[in-house]
Formats: sequence, C-alpha cells, structure tokens
Amino acid sequence: MTDDLATALRTMADSDQPPVMDVERVLHEGRHTLVRQRMATLGGGTAVLAVTALAVGALAGMGSGVRGGTEAASATFTVNPHDPVVTHWQFAYIPPGMVAYGAFNPADEQESTVLQSADPRFQLELIPMEAPILIDGNPRGGGATEKVPVKVPGTAEAYWEGYGNGRITASNGEGGEMAALQIQLKSGEWHEINANNIEARPDWQAQTLKAAGSLVHQDRSVPMPLQVAGALPQSFTFLGGEAMRKNGATSADLMYRLGPDQPHEDIVSISASMVGGQKNAVQPGDTAICKDSKGLRICVIAPSPEPAALTAIGGAQGLLDRVTSLGDDPANWTTDVIR
Repeated sequence: MTDDLATALRTMADSDQPPVMDVERVLHEGRHTLVRQRMATLGGGTAVLAVTALAVGALAGMGSGVRGGTEAASATFTVNPHDPVVTHWQFAYIPPGMVAYGAFNPADEQESTVLQSADPRFQLELIPMEAPILIDGNPRGGGATEKVPVKVPGTAEAYWEGYGNGRITASNGEGGEMAALQIQLKSGEWHEINANNIEARPDWQAQTLKAAGSLVHQDRSVPMPLQVAGALPQSFTFLGGEAMRKNGATSADLMYRLGPDQPHEDIVSISASMVGGQKNAVQPGDTAICKDSKGLRICVIAPSPEPAALTAIGGAQGLLDRVTSLGDDPANWTTDVIR
C-alpha cells in the first residue's frame, strides 16, 4: 500500500473522533503543497493517490467505464454491489488515449476520478471541493496569486490558478509542468481539476476544458486488478481502496478495520503492485505476507500478532489464499471484487 493512503487512513482511524477531514486546513493552508506532492507521486510509477479517488474502466472488458474520446451524451456508469470502491463524480468525456483510474474513502469525498494517458504521461485529476482554493495574492509556498478566467460550458464560474502575468503553469516537482483549474457548477458544487505533465500533450488545455465541462454526479464502481473469494466478515469495516496504473505500473489497495469494536490499530489491507516495483510500505508493528501471480505481487498486510478477527478467517495467510490476481492489463480488471 502507498504511504499516503495508509498514513491518511490510519490517522483517521487512530483519531478518537469520527473520521472527518479538516477541510479548512487542507484547502486554505496546505492544498497546493499536497497537490504538488500527490501529482509528483502519481507520475512516479507504482505510488498512487492520497486518501480518496476513483477509478473508471475506459478500456474494453472493464465493464463500468467509457472509452477515451467518448462524448458525454453516450457515457454510462454502473455500480456493482460486490465492489466496495465506488465514486460519485465522473468525467462523462474522457480525452482520446486516456483511461480513468482512482480510489475511494467513505469518510472523504474530496478526491475523485483520475485520467491517465497510456502514452505519454499526461494526466487529469478531478477533486470535488467544499470550497475553492483561497487565492489572496500572497504566494506562500509558491501558491497561486491570481485567477485567470476561462469559459467552461455548464459552469457558473471557471478560472485557472495563476502565478502572475497570466501564467497558469507551475512545476510538478518531477521535472514536468502542471496546471490547476477551479470550476463551480451551476448547481453550486466546486471542483478542482489538476492537469499534470502537460508538456506531454500539445492539446492539454483544450482537452482539460472539454473534460471539465462534462462532469456528472453519478456513482460508479472501480475496476480492480484482484478478486477476493467469499464475503468478508460483516465486522470488517471498509476504510478505503484504490486502483491505479501509472506509466505501465499497477497498484491497488483495499483496507479494512477489523470490526468497529476493535482497537484502532487493527487494520488489514489487501494490496497489489508490480513484481519488482516499489515495495509495499509496512507500518511499524505490521507484517506483510505476499505472493506473485500474473505479474503482480499480492500482499496482505496485518498487525502482528494477528487480531482474533483475522485469525478467525484463517489469518493473513488464509486471506491471501482467497485473493486472485487479475494481472497488469486493465482490460482484465473487474468490479466483481468480493465474490
């Protein structure tokens, strides 16, 4: 599992209060730093989104998405009750050559669909917002200093985050450039759309604006590169999940707390990553049991010693034995995850 997702979810799980995100802090103090870190990470191979996002299958065989280049009017989205990873906002238009991935956390709807080009690395990330990023003209931490208005159909307001003299691009921290678009829909909702590695796509601005004008509020299941045989115990509380494939490298996670009455640290995750790729981040006190199958390394990461709730279903090894790898090709991924 990635450090960002694991740390964020564990932080909420360890809190004595219900898992509610400090929106004001994220939006108005550290949002640009977090965005840059996340966008840089997303371009780095097997690492994936922090906290929450979504995945759509835009390839044939994935079952719940649309192909790149599909117009908004023909987009359809489905929900599979066997898939715990479901998102709420979608791009009804996906630019040609792009596929939608992402993740989900039931405690936070703030991140949503991520569109990634198979080749080159251009990427769009959709982030539902409770309020727009604060732009006050003071470039703290290299943040935006101005609004650069732009027309986006179906919106009440739209502007690029600017950095002076109309410049709308900034470094993504990985040798590339990124840009952030803020839009308010006519229904009132705010969204941020981050375009990353924009130098890889000459028409990035036009495609970003067209995708931004296609947003729909519909649920959609996230195709995953793994399946789990048999329902998990009802006491297992779903904390979040994700599925990504960046620069040819797959990574995915499903994370559960082992019952609402269990200690906060009793969390188990099922992860998939590329064999030979970035190693799973294992928190102190946890252990990982893994197997390689169809080009993916499937791991169960659990506390040590194992909690009774996990031992009751055969322990980490028993849970791992129930997981089937579907491989690295998104065309073979499924929303029939918990079978």
